[in-house]
Amino acid sequence: MKIYKAAIIGLGPSGLAVNKILYGDSSSEIIAFDNGDIHNRDNFFGFWLTDWMKPFENIVEKKWHEWTIGDKKINITHTSSDKPYCVISFKKWKNYCLDSKNKLEIINKKVIQYFSQQNYFKIITADNNEYYAEKIYDSRSAKEKKDELIQHFFGINISVADNTFNENKLTLMHFTEEKNLLHFIYILPFSHNKALVESTVFSKEIFKSSWYREKIINYLSLKNVSKFEEISTEKGIIPMFFVEEKRSSSPNIFNIGIRGGACKPSTGYAFSFLIKQIQLLKNSKNNYVDIHKFLERKMDKIFINYLKNNNENGQSFIKLASNLNGNEFQSFMMGESNLLTKLKIIKSMPKLLFIKELLK
Repeated sequence: MKIYKAAIIGLGPSGLAVNKILYGDSSSEIIAFDNGDIHNRDNFFGFWLTDWMKPFENIVEKKWHEWTIGDKKINITHTSSDKPYCVISFKKWKNYCLDSKNKLEIINKKVIQYFSQQNYFKIITADNNEYYAEKIYDSRSAKEKKDELIQHFFGINISVADNTFNENKLTLMHFTEEKNLLHFIYILPFSHNKALVESTVFSKEIFKSSWYREKIINYLSLKNVSKFEEISTEKGIIPMFFVEEKRSSSPNIFNIGIRGGACKPSTGYAFSFLIKQIQLLKNSKNNYVDIHKFLERKMDKIFINYLKNNNENGQSFIKLASNLNGNEFQSFMMGESNLLTKLKIIKSMPKLLFIKELLK
């Protein structure tokens, strides 16, 4: 009977990070399970270049030192010289994480259950095969939950006429007018004629792809873009609620990724926090680490409750952006804001509504 050093359930960004960061420099035999073929997946992860992400700077696809937030009436521009907005593709992250000294076996099957046996775990897959490992890294998580907000998006990588885009400035949030719905367009201009244009919604239910497509086409038409070549598409769901399953009672079971509480629910930013979580686990003797500070989590809860219970059309985000400079804004989004910035954030919010949420 073969017993692997560790089993990774789910080869998303956090599962891949376990392979590279925790076991990449060893000769350990690792097994990983994923429902699909990770070689068929490719999408982009956005983040600001924090200290913990600098080790991966060489695989960043592109950086932007300037970004905009606004709607059809107002457009706020932020800049940051030392902490630019960056993107890494899943394909680049996958190749980086699979380039390791350890021996990794990938099984494209769903894990049905696992349980402890003596000093190892027995893992059973959907085809009734059994595998054994000393440790479990479990990244499975519920992306949707009844009556809870989710961030859902659909994006199209497009090619257009020359000099259509300003490749040095990204559109972080362009809010559109929707009835009882928070929706914005997000644009990553990779060059003057190629970009990812994404339709993003904060709501309790996802929509059909045609809905997002219509919003993207409407936005592009307002920018006088009527013709484009579609290169590829991407879509996803990120929970905007706090997960229930963070810490396992077994010291050798590690809940990672969104399952382990890595996502920042108020913004939906996940990728860089997933990586931070694995970095912290490497230097910890525990099976769980706190990625977000207490005050950050508290403010997230208040803001999420506000979004759930009020019709927000993006004005709170725009007001927040107008009261912060680029470095302050990125520090808030990346969970690194100081007390002064937090006070500016609180001052930017609708006072009575936020006090009401605070007292709940």
